[in-house]
Amino acid sequence: MSNSLFHTLCLPVTLHSAWKTVKSKNSAGGIDGLSIAQFEEKLSDNLTELRTELINKSWNPEPYLRVKIPKKETEIRQLGLLSIRDKIVQQAIKMLIEPRLERLFLNNSYGYRPGKGPVKAIHRVMYIYQQIKHGWIAKLDVDDYFDTINHERLFTRLQNFLNDEEIVRLIELCVRMGVVTKQLKWSETSEGVPQGAVLSPLLANFYLHPFDEFVVSKTSNYVRYADDFLVISDNRQQLETIVHDIQTKLEREFSLKLNTPLITDLETGAEFLGIFVKRSGLVLSTKKKQDLESRIDSIEWQNNRLSEKSIETLQGIRNYYAKLLPQPVLKELDIRLIAKIHEWIKQNTKSIRNKTILSNSLQEIIFFADETNLAKPLLIKECVNSYLDSDKKETEKKKKADNKQLIRQKKREYQKLEAEGSEWEVSSPGCYVGKSNRGLIIRADGKIINKKPSTALKHITIRGEGISLSSNAIAYCIENDISLDFFDVQGKHYASLMSPISMDGMLWQQQSLLPLEKKIILAEDIIVGKIKNQENLIKYYYKYHKETISALSEKYMEVILRIDECINRIKSYKENDTGYASFFIAQEAVASVAYWDYIRLLLYDDNIDFQKRERQGASDLMNSMLNYGYAILYARVWRTLLSQKLNPSISVIHAAQPGKPTFVYDIVELFRAQAVDRVVITLIQKGEPLKMNKNLISEPTKKLLVQNILERMNRYENYRGEEIQFEEIIRRQVREIAAFITGESKIYKPYIAKW
Repeated sequence: MSNSLFHTLCLPVTLHSAWKTVKSKNSAGGIDGLSIAQFEEKLSDNLTELRTELINKSWNPEPYLRVKIPKKETEIRQLGLLSIRDKIVQQAIKMLIEPRLERLFLNNSYGYRPGKGPVKAIHRVMYIYQQIKHGWIAKLDVDDYFDTINHERLFTRLQNFLNDEEIVRLIELCVRMGVVTKQLKWSETSEGVPQGAVLSPLLANFYLHPFDEFVVSKTSNYVRYADDFLVISDNRQQLETIVHDIQTKLEREFSLKLNTPLITDLETGAEFLGIFVKRSGLVLSTKKKQDLESRIDSIEWQNNRLSEKSIETLQGIRNYYAKLLPQPVLKELDIRLIAKIHEWIKQNTKSIRNKTILSNSLQEIIFFADETNLAKPLLIKECVNSYLDSDKKETEKKKKADNKQLIRQKKREYQKLEAEGSEWEVSSPGCYVGKSNRGLIIRADGKIINKKPSTALKHITIRGEGISLSSNAIAYCIENDISLDFFDVQGKHYASLMSPISMDGMLWQQQSLLPLEKKIILAEDIIVGKIKNQENLIKYYYKYHKETISALSEKYMEVILRIDECINRIKSYKENDTGYASFFIAQEAVASVAYWDYIRLLLYDDNIDFQKRERQGASDLMNSMLNYGYAILYARVWRTLLSQKLNPSISVIHAAQPGKPTFVYDIVELFRAQAVDRVVITLIQKGEPLKMNKNLISEPTKKLLVQNILERMNRYENYRGEEIQFEEIIRRQVREIAAFITGESKIYKPYIAKW
């Protein structure tokens, strides 16, 4: 016992040494929420408690906290985060067993090993190139390696090699421990080693060590870095045989699967560890070069200095690629970096206090190419001169901008006045809408309550009971194209007034005879537009809340992927039959579930009992407000369809129903998210006094909701390069749909909101 690995593990000096290593990496904690700083506050007590648990064999690690990070454009890598206590134990075990395993490992293995690394792996490949003048290279990698390692084989071999049951038990406990999400949902671990755990890279190398021995018995021209490896030969047939043997060995004895092997000649070369290895030397693939350029473009400044994260980004590129790539390639990356610096200076001229501060901040940057670093003093001087020139131009630009701002300010004032005068909402019982010599008036208890002239009036919403209109007022509305919509106390739209003149020249026959092919195109465009507007509203809120609501980051990626899948399935629809509508509606339903799941999480801390989207019979505040708002939107779309000579009941998505304006239901889908959802969510997040009264929205809440939706209808928005009111966007969209139906236009582009 006294000489065992486990005994050494439990020594105070071992745990303290492991703690220092964990602290130096300053990585995040796990599911228990304990940070390195918090652990250090009671360091002696915490390490003593940890040691006691190990000695008593009562130490039980926390589950790994699952986090997701982007791997490629469409892929996600799942990591498992350890608690600080568990990192210390795993680090201590690693310190004890790594020297033994290192004596076992072959030189052909370079991943996650002290004194090895990617730079030396690439040098080893180039050395082999020099030995073989003409030959072939096979690029191989294991599919999902870390997640598919066989536990029984791993632990059996560990026990035979370490000959310490308690250490192996602890390692097995670490590996088999489950994974939880931030919502504490548990997932079992039946195979693989957790990516992100301290021990995982070492165990992954140990698992493949017998495989290394097998490949080396076939050829010495073999280099492995984790689950990526190259095999080189001067004979293609011999190389293909080795690849076949490797594939068979991995599947039968290691329960691993190779991705499709790539075999090319040495002149063509292969990509390995982010660098293209060719006979002529090392180069960057187009994709990797774009990746590095994106990393350079991502650098940021904080307080006129390059941020710590950005310094790490540039240092990471320099530590690897600058040690391998030829100088001309590195100079190209430097050109990108210098352009980024000039761009930052131009955009931040106002915030840079003086040229000395700028010069000092640029001194911190180390370029990639030797020649660029030698010319660094001259480059800094050019940047400072650029700043001085930009400062002069900025002063001149500001003078011009001041006038533009004044004009823009006045423009906004009049747009607001226009919007305020364009909408009347009448809801108080006893109100009377009449006609005067100045236009329309509203009286209550014999007194005129609207003081402003009605010259800009476009729409009147009558909401509730006990409100009267004179025939003169109605005639005035018809003559001046003022819309009149009527809603009951529950917010249901039951009537609108229109002139019979507007019924002339209807397009109903062309609408009813619309070919199936055009129906499918129109339905697809509307549904995709609706889903994209939901997606863009999610992106809009995520932009402002991702830092304050941590759970949103994990949910965001999941929801966006689900919504994009629905959009892709709809766009991939190939059939040409009447079943298209049910297919589109099914995909729209899946996307909506994801959308409302995200909105529910967004409003989690706003004391809103919102579980799911409910239409008829909703009794909660969120759904009731949405339904009330949609009714207002329905009325606008219904009237707009008729004004553009279209039949509100001849639909392309919703099934026809007697007495139901199903085409209104189609078109309204495009505008729900931006016209109503956004308004309701914003009111809730602002903490407005929103209340229910006996399963109905309270009257003050109704007034506030209607007021904000009407303001949204009259707000100006950029549409196809032109600034127009939102209600005008609805009108133009319907006009464009009418043009598509008549054949006047061959395409229809749905409204997609900016975010």
